[in-house]
Amino acid sequence: MAYGLYRNTTLGNSLQESLDELIQSQQITPQLALQVLLQFDKAINSRLVQRRMLNYRNAILDPIISHQPKKSGMVLQFHT
Repeated sequence: MAYGLYRNTTLGNSLQESLDELIQSQQITPQLALQVLLQFDKAINSRLVQRRMLNYRNAILDPIISHQPKKSGMVLQFHT
């Protein structure tokens, strides 16, 4: 997966602008800014993978959980 893909989001652009300002004011090195961007890329990708897995789990389990036998005219439903 292309890690740099999310750098063009509002959050990614803001991060890059802030890092550029810190580099210009010599508060951080360009190497440190690159490390921060790489960590940002990894964190965003990790979160999206977790979210995708949760969506798959819900897509598989929700129909099973909501299809419970009826008792006394009531349908039992489980919510996660």
